[in-house]
Amino acid sequence: MKTKRCMVCGGDIRIYYDNEVGDEVFCDECEREYRIYSMQPVKLEALETGNDYYFEEDEY
Repeated sequence: MKTKRCMVCGGDIRIYYDNEVGDEVFCDECEREYRIYSMQPVKLEALETGNDYYFEEDEY
């Protein structure tokens, strides 16, 4: 198993030996999804999920 760093949070993305180009993988921390587009070396592209919510902190 190989690991890559998430571009968003720095968490681990696990790449298993049976993964292939085109497989979708995700970050263990923020669950951002990526697609593998190269295995030698491992290269990932971020998938647009539409689930990116940014909340402003309320001031009290």
